[in-house]
Amino acid sequence: MNIIQKSLITFLVITVASCSSVSMDRTSDSTAISASASDAYSDSGLTSNNILYFAYDRSDINSEGRAKIRSLANVIKDNNLSVRVEGHCDERGTREYNLALGEQRAKTVAELLIINGVSSEKISTVSYGEEKPALSGSNESSWSKNRRALVKTF
Repeated sequence: MNIIQKSLITFLVITVASCSSVSMDRTSDSTAISASASDAYSDSGLTSNNILYFAYDRSDINSEGRAKIRSLANVIKDNNLSVRVEGHCDERGTREYNLALGEQRAKTVAELLIINGVSSEKISTVSYGEEKPALSGSNESSWSKNRRALVKTF
């Protein structure tokens, strides 16, 4: 193999590797906010209808959660609201893992809002991982309340 062939193969490998890291999910249009974003929104006004809970180490939404999202989507559309979906985790797992899981939870909710007719331009997502627990404590009672996504309207 000559130097040109080796260079061409190296170029192709790098190009393919960089393409594989691009996310193709439907929520890519929503604005991702870093976990260190300023807390411009408060938790006041949150109801049980704005909070979705997740099983341990999961980001899928059960039928009760899907019903909540359909209801939220109608309110968002009827009132021309924008939303920020915040993904949260319990304290177990590394910081990096929990940020990724929180992001997946937020994106799952955002995708279901989009499926239910909310414009992707009206949705932003953020992951706080384990950084903003709803309850302190190292037990299942606390952990189950910390594995959540909040849908904040503004």
